[in-house]
Amino acid sequence: MDSYWLSLAVDTSPGLTLAMVAFLAALPPYTLLRKSSRGRARGAVAYLLGFAIGLASTALFAVFLRRAVDPATIIGAGLFGAFFAPFVGMARAKWERPRRPARNPALVRNFSR
Repeated sequence: MDSYWLSLAVDTSPGLTLAMVAFLAALPPYTLLRKSSRGRARGAVAYLLGFAIGLASTALFAVFLRRAVDPATIIGAGLFGAFFAPFVGMARAKWERPRRPARNPALVRNFSR
């Protein structure tokens, strides 16, 4: 039962999987680092959370699309997105974060006397 729509879904599924997994994996690190301003391990926790969500969404896509598409193509695209997208979310959060106030040099000179 070959149809145009089924072949289109099969051909575009790795790219759509990559896009969806990358978005889902980049969102938690972005939200964690954008709102939080303190903490030593927040970057590591943000990356691990994004990676875990990316792996879980990859597994879900592979299970749902296994009848129409070869699971290896879905898993390959999903793992690529799950590994690299949290870095993108972290970089965007760091880029958009408000600047820290500068230290006043006059106060530093008064304490050094």
